[in-house]
Amino acid sequence: MKENMKKIEEMTRHSIFEVFNKMFFLFLEPLDDKDNGYDMEAAIRFEGSMSGEVRIFLSADIVKTMIQNMLGLAEDDITERDIEDSSKEAVNMIAGNFLGKLDSTEVFNLSMPVFKKQPGDLEFTENACRMDFDSDGGKVGVIIAVNGYP
Repeated sequence: MKENMKKIEEMTRHSIFEVFNKMFFLFLEPLDDKDNGYDMEAAIRFEGSMSGEVRIFLSADIVKTMIQNMLGLAEDDITERDIEDSSKEAVNMIAGNFLGKLDSTEVFNLSMPVFKKQPGDLEFTENACRMDFDSDGGKVGVIIAVNGYP
């Protein structure tokens, strides 16, 4: 399973870079050290030939930068709703991009994304991987868990 998780990690990393570059105009740099200083979390589950979950952890600074870059809002105009919606949209786009890379012929069902103002536990199991990134706009962490990957 460890070798399969390396493949999943690489696909997920590419998806994260694509989404943040194209949608939010942010360039992320991978961090070697794990950062637990996140302010919020969004998550989405998927089911199909395999199932799992994508969780994204965000610093407040990066979410504000995402919103400013994508929606063109001034920092003073950003609402709590904008923060929640942008966080959910980010995890939705990462999951969709990843699943398309994993198997473009498979149909996966995605849950509605959920948002938490306080991030949950950053620990993960053997069937999961964690990646942390830094940007001029703040920090991002992602945990992806997959069950049933051959």
